[in-house]
Amino acid sequence: MSFGGGLSDSLKGLSVSDDDSEVEDCLVIGIDFGTTYSGVAWSTRVELERSQMNFITSWPDNAREEGKVPTELWYDDTGEPIWGYSIPADADPFRWFKLLLLHREDLDPELCESSFLIKAQIMLKESGKTAVDLVADYLRLLWEHIMSTIEKARGESVVEALVFHVIVTVPAIWKGYARQAMEEAVKKSGILNFRLAGTTKLVFAPEPEVAAFSTLLEQGSSIRPGNVYVICDAGGGTVDLISYEVKNTKPIILQEVVIGTGGLCGGIFIDQAFEHMCSGRLGSKWKRLSKEGIRDIMRTAWEYGIKPQFKSPQSAKQYIVALPAEAFRDQGTAGLDDTKRKPHIKNGRIYFDGSDIKKVFEGVFADISKLVEGQIQKAAEKGLSVTGIILVGGLGASPYLYDYLKNIHSKAGIVVLQSGGVKPRTAICRGAVLKGFLEAQNSQQDGGFGTSTIGVESRVSRASYGITCYILIGPDHHDEEDKDIEWNSLEGRHVLSNQMQWYLRRCDDETPPTRKIDNVRKLGEICCNLDVQFSDLPYHSKDEFGTVTKQLNFDIELVPSGASVEFVLYVNGRKQGSEYAKIDFA
Repeated sequence: MSFGGGLSDSLKGLSVSDDDSEVEDCLVIGIDFGTTYSGVAWSTRVELERSQMNFITSWPDNAREEGKVPTELWYDDTGEPIWGYSIPADADPFRWFKLLLLHREDLDPELCESSFLIKAQIMLKESGKTAVDLVADYLRLLWEHIMSTIEKARGESVVEALVFHVIVTVPAIWKGYARQAMEEAVKKSGILNFRLAGTTKLVFAPEPEVAAFSTLLEQGSSIRPGNVYVICDAGGGTVDLISYEVKNTKPIILQEVVIGTGGLCGGIFIDQAFEHMCSGRLGSKWKRLSKEGIRDIMRTAWEYGIKPQFKSPQSAKQYIVALPAEAFRDQGTAGLDDTKRKPHIKNGRIYFDGSDIKKVFEGVFADISKLVEGQIQKAAEKGLSVTGIILVGGLGASPYLYDYLKNIHSKAGIVVLQSGGVKPRTAICRGAVLKGFLEAQNSQQDGGFGTSTIGVESRVSRASYGITCYILIGPDHHDEEDKDIEWNSLEGRHVLSNQMQWYLRRCDDETPPTRKIDNVRKLGEICCNLDVQFSDLPYHSKDEFGTVTKQLNFDIELVPSGASVEFVLYVNGRKQGSEYAKIDFA
């Protein structure tokens, strides 16, 4: 499979020298683990230089080629997990379990009240499993299919010789503890199991960022410095948005200009509205339908037929839904027709017109439009004019959503773009593969942009980050009633405890407090193995019992990396730990 010309030309910048074995012998696998659907793309260095990327479109127990597989999991009577399209039609599977990795206080209030999430939480509690267990089981089955697919395409011996770089996409708003839980699930799934070819590298990448990578590269020479794009990732459950300004084009350097926002207005709510419309029209006939019958209508007639094709409510086209025979059980042939009101039922089929289908979309689309408008307004507050809106995700491929937003924003000179390529629903996993190769290339260039095709120069912080500490009381401190004054036996004097040292301040916040007060939440604790011996540390003091205290002088460096915030600890100028200091999240 090949990309269009714009992306093909841009990928030339990913070329690396033939003696660079670390990149050359690498297989990058991008996994878009979504709330309702998941997708996978993969490529070797040589394939990518030829503008070739591979997508998994064949899934177990599904005859159609699909760019994604349902993020659903069900356990049979023996406790064995079954996933995706293999789940029986009459089963009640786990859905939305990706969101169970998040603490309730970090979920949008609207999301907390969602019937989908509430049901997932109840099922999780009844199952005796954890959210990490569910994610790990799903990823294990997905990974087995990924390996089977790639080995069939390239040969088992060839794949065994390749080093793996696995890029898993996560929402930009996820906090550290959620990414840590995701990492635990990835490890439990077996993705990082020992391989003779070398250690599998795992990277988490923000979903909007990798979506921007793949879609902006497709635009080729049409983008200009100063262009501002709103990336609208319209998925099955949620819609997430983020805005980037193009700072440079050779290579493409992006700067995040508006903090990401999102809402509970994904494609599943359109599905829900269509099902409600069908059940309302059929009345008692709908109650006769089995789960298999309802799924046949929703998947075959709606999801594969009307939903992705619907474009204009003004069209004279009729949208016909064939009803299962069980809906007319015991009614004879006379029950097959009902033309007393619209939409008409004729010969066991419902005949919808464009205005009927429009009603299914309009509530969700209005919510998406508000989110887009919010990004445009926030950009305007910073003196920036939005150039374009880029649609990605399953719902983002809808031609009707494209026309809907185009009609709203075209008068303001804002263009609406849809992620193209051969598979419009694969922008995120496609971008994840590009991210993997760019990271491998940049690591050879001391972390700089070098000859990379695209990169993000700066991001808007979602929070202020710092550490608690104590400070010595100076002679000018006269508040003896200060509640933070305490005796420090190591210092042999009174100090001000519970103080904050900030490393990163959120741009649009007021100055963060100098003390740890109620609105300062504990992120976690930094843990690190040191390469310095106690005997080598400088002397500090000795107490009355003869206990010697030594002093450790260190520096902490905060490194924002898109999908995470890393802390690096230095002692005597040397980085501690194998890579960086680990955070034990609270």
